[in-house]
Amino acid sequence: MQNPHDPDAQWSAKGQGKQKKDWVGYKVQVAETVACQEDQSSFISSVVTQRATESDDAGLPATLQKQEGLGLERPIELYADGAYICGRSIHEAKEDGWQLVGPAQPSASRAGLEKAYRIEAFDISITERKAVCPDGVTSTNCSKLTEEKSGKVTYRFEFGNQCHNCLHKAACVPSTQAHRSILVGAYHEALQQRRREQQSEEFRLQMHQRNAIEGTISELVRSHGLRRARYKGFAKADLQNQLIAAAAISKDGSESSSEALLRVKKKISG
Repeated sequence: MQNPHDPDAQWSAKGQGKQKKDWVGYKVQVAETVACQEDQSSFISSVVTQRATESDDAGLPATLQKQEGLGLERPIELYADGAYICGRSIHEAKEDGWQLVGPAQPSASRAGLEKAYRIEAFDISITERKAVCPDGVTSTNCSKLTEEKSGKVTYRFEFGNQCHNCLHKAACVPSTQAHRSILVGAYHEALQQRRREQQSEEFRLQMHQRNAIEGTISELVRSHGLRRARYKGFAKADLQNQLIAAAAISKDGSESSSEALLRVKKKISG
């Protein structure tokens, strides 16, 4: 769905119920450095404007590409929230020699099943083609499935007859199935490891380093109008976002945001 006054602006929504938010416009990805010491300052390293319908998952490679185009080195560690975390992104980051740090989303809940028997409770090894249930029973079959059009690979683990006399069958196996089956992606092992890591206190403390970006985004929105596109068209909206990021007040308060924005505009127009 598009806005007739601005064909580039699109409608999108996130969340559900009372938490649902919708808008017409664009989406912005903001990245900044992490201040490792108290006397160091963080600075915005990139701002990427996306179409409103693009996913946050696509925003991660776009951000890395933008930083590379600016001549910045690939970060050793990149902290993000759960919207950017999936098995594939964790795996690819590790293969490229850096670490993507963030909480993985839990598996989808299924009606009638207890939380203790979600996919997270199973020990799954795609390498060994086996899955072990919380009761210690090993799967009997593993099938590799490949979608014809997209080429997406998934693995299905079947438990077969072991489920028939299991004491936990009612809490684990859906009423529409004879036994438990599990479908996971090709990078599930990386996702499984992250879900376990994020339960530790060490991981929670490590994620505190991401907190600063929430304050930065709040400043950009509340003090500099990042949420309102003042011009029509994607290119102008993107330019506005770059100017807003450049005008964000410095940590030492040496220059007001309005003065910085005026200076940047003069420099560009001149």
